[in-house]
This record gives sequence, C-alpha cells and structure tokens, in this order.
Amino acid sequence: MFARVITTQVGNEGFDDLIRSADQELPAARQRPGFAGYYLLTDDSTGMVVVISLWQTREDMDAVAEGTERGIHDDVLSGNDSDSLRLETYEVALHA
Repeated sequence: MFARVITTQVGNEGFDDLIRSADQELPAARQRPGFAGYYLLTDDSTGMVVVISLWQTREDMDAVAEGTERGIHDDVLSGNDSDSLRLETYEVALHA
C-alpha cells in the first residue's frame, strides 16, 4: 500500500470550505482504481492541513499524480497558494 501526503497552510478562510470540498469529492475518489482510504487532518492553532490518500499500488497512486486523473488532493486544494503545498509519497510499512 502507498500513501500520497500533502501538507499546506490554509488562509484566513479556515477549514470549512476545504472540508466541504473534500466531502463532495470523496464519492468519485472512492471509485478510482486502487483507492484504499483518505484522511484530512487540520490544526486550528496553526492553520496547517495534512491530506493523506492511500492506494493499493504505486501505479494507482501515480495515475492520480500524473494528471491522467485529478486526485482529490488536487481538486480540494486547487484554490490554495501552491507555494505552500508540499507533496510526499510513502510506502505504508505497517497498517493496523
């Protein structure tokens, strides 16, 4: 399993729009090949957001990142300042 992780900072508008957008995008994301889970983590005190999506294979994850299909991260965070976005990918070594 693989994880696509994006961290960013939200502006003054807060998390409401971000959460609403993610909630609207999740049904389509669940239909993508290899989709295995999704987390949207927020910190009110810093304005930081961490978005994690889980994928069965690296190929499934890469298909979203390559633009053949926009990922939920891209759709939800598209209005954010791209300079603050940080994308990382990981292999999941342990899942409970």
